[in-house]
Amino acid sequence: MIELCGSVLAANHASILRDVRLAEDVGISRFHIDVCDGHYTRKIIFGDQLVRDLRGETSSLLEVHIAVYNTESILRQFLDTGADVISIQFESSEQPAESLTVIRNAGIQPGMTFAPATEFGEMESFLDSVDFVNILGVEPGIGGQDFNPGVLGKIEETAIYISRKSLKTKISVDGGVNLDTLLSIKDAGADILTVGTAVFSGDIRENIVRIRGMIDD
Repeated sequence: MIELCGSVLAANHASILRDVRLAEDVGISRFHIDVCDGHYTRKIIFGDQLVRDLRGETSSLLEVHIAVYNTESILRQFLDTGADVISIQFESSEQPAESLTVIRNAGIQPGMTFAPATEFGEMESFLDSVDFVNILGVEPGIGGQDFNPGVLGKIEETAIYISRKSLKTKISVDGGVNLDTLLSIKDAGADILTVGTAVFSGDIRENIVRIRGMIDD
């Protein structure tokens, strides 16, 4: 069954824990936390304290996406936060392979995130060294963007490669995942749908029930 992951970027930032618990009530047990520095990305978003605080309140899987410059230095601030998964941004990391090793050695699942413009050929060499690959459907750091349909081909290519090589690597898709796009993303081969606005805007429970009904048909 395809997994839903709630992106707390789209939650009410004054009531993140409330929104997380509402989502948990209807079956979401994985939450995505973007970390953005205002340099690689346009906005500054979240830090290590949010991860620590959420870890103290929930047993759900916490997935941290580090989209920053100076990845290697900032990464270390998150190793003791209780994060279950840490994904680094390929395009802004100077030493991606070394950072993945640091994450795994800390007992955390490593992931690699790729921007829409990055081609499959640049992703291929990392697919056997990560627990999941996060393929962005939008530019990182800004919620509510429209999904880039050109990414569907990359999802398909990744899924075919993982199947052919018999890898256990999961495919996550983040950005622009909503009621209009989630079925085509699922059909392209995604294992994890990271959903922000479509979950946290309006009635959270009703949104999740509707999404689950669509993808489980």
